Amino acid sequence: MKITLVRHGKSSYADQSAMPCSEFRKWVDGYEAAGIIQEAAVPEETELKAKEAKLIVASTRCRSIQSAEKLGSASFILSDPLFREADLPVSAFSFLHLKAPPSVWAVYCRCAWLLGYKGDKESMKEAKERAVQASRRLMELAAQHEHVLLSGHGVFNQFIARELLKNGWKGEKRPGRRHWSCTSYTYEEASDRQINRQRLS
Repeated sequence: MKITLVRHGKSSYADQSAMPCSEFRKWVDGYEAAGIIQEAAVPEETELKAKEAKLIVASTRCRSIQSAEKLGSASFILSDPLFREADLPVSAFSFLHLKAPPSVWAVYCRCAWLLGYKGDKESMKEAKERAVQASRRLMELAAQHEHVLLSGHGVFNQFIARELLKNGWKGEKRPGRRHWSCTSYTYEEASDRQINRQRLS
């Protein structure tokens, strides 16, 4: 069985102008609503993995769905909010109206989230619990379809990868973080049984 994790294509939301943190929430809303840059090239390795996959899975975010559609036929795409990105909380602090590019505020808010700040969003603990459910769902789908590809998101793909490794799947410790990067995880039940028998003998 095989599960391939792909990070979605780059967002078409191009506003990178400096702004105060108080306006960053609107930027996040715009980013979430935007699709991907359709003209961007998909790496050959990712295209090949998509052709091999029997099922392509996406979250319900526009950039994830459009990436899945670009990778394969819409007739075998399954969309589920379970696979959405870990929420990015926006700090309530105004920082005396200090302005910075949205990429700076994104890093700041993600670091604050990792340190325990959640605002009105999902906490890191809750996201990791959701990743347990998401990995189980992917494993179930892989058992049915042999090879499943997830058109997912940067942070949440990492959480899923950790759960797959915990459950005996083989692959990279960290999936690719670049847009369109792909990382595959495999599970060979017969081989695992043979290893277990050797340990018992």
